[in-house]
Amino acid sequence: MNNFFSILFQLACLFFLVEPAFGQKTITIGIFTDNQYCNCPVTGVRNYPASLEKLDSVIRFFNTSDVDAIFHLGDVIDHDFANYDSVIPRYRKSAIPVNFVMGNHDYAVKASQKSKVLPMLGITDLFYTRAIGNWKFIVLNGDDLSFLAPQDKKRKQERNALLTGLISGLRNNFLPWNGGISMAQMNWFERELQEAQKTGMNVIVLCHFPVYPKSSYNLWNDLELLAILRQYPCVKAYFNGHYHPGNYGVDNGVHYINFRGMVNTVETAYALVTITSDSILIHGFGREPDRRLKIKSDE
Repeated sequence: MNNFFSILFQLACLFFLVEPAFGQKTITIGIFTDNQYCNCPVTGVRNYPASLEKLDSVIRFFNTSDVDAIFHLGDVIDHDFANYDSVIPRYRKSAIPVNFVMGNHDYAVKASQKSKVLPMLGITDLFYTRAIGNWKFIVLNGDDLSFLAPQDKKRKQERNALLTGLISGLRNNFLPWNGGISMAQMNWFERELQEAQKTGMNVIVLCHFPVYPKSSYNLWNDLELLAILRQYPCVKAYFNGHYHPGNYGVDNGVHYINFRGMVNTVETAYALVTITSDSILIHGFGREPDRRLKIKSDE
């Protein structure tokens, strides 16, 4: 009996040792990006027909993985609004709702159909937060300024001024398939970071477009967003898609992970991301690599 209580005590100690310092349970989220289904033939490395089976497979996997949240980092479809009819029923089979991050190809439809995209995806807020334990996941809308997403007069003016500055500054990310974040959204984002910093929340930012390392695929106002991120120690990581080969960098202790596009090749790409008290553990499947990333302290 004494041995039994001794073992029980050791297990209890082990539990408290592995629990995060802030008393939060380990978090696990599912991440994938650029499923980008299109009812069209293989084009280069983009295996569009295989995207449906890949989507079915990843949803089945996440349904058995006890995840706290699922995020798709943009580009659900490509080329035609009718492709939503094939993918949306598959997303609805997810045991928990998928959080959509808007991508440029999500608006690759006829002008008359662009207003139907958000209702089809069930999206009411283009930028938003999800809180899980002591973590705040902040989703940004990189199509706020865009040549594909609907634009009012004010956003068109802001977009054109931003691109004029990129071109005159010889920045190579002015390409039309990228996007930008409006000043209104930037202000909202900074308020969310201030609140997280004040309340002791850790932050992971999610957007379709990369901001680091430097790339021609980056968000139009990548440098402006980086300048904000560097001011807030609560930010621990930035997750994105868009650049299908994937990428990784670290700046000021923040991990920038460009997850690989699912549509490329016959092989799939997705990840389970486990967040502990001191690490972000990425278990990649298919073309997505494993990573063990140390979380920086706020000091």
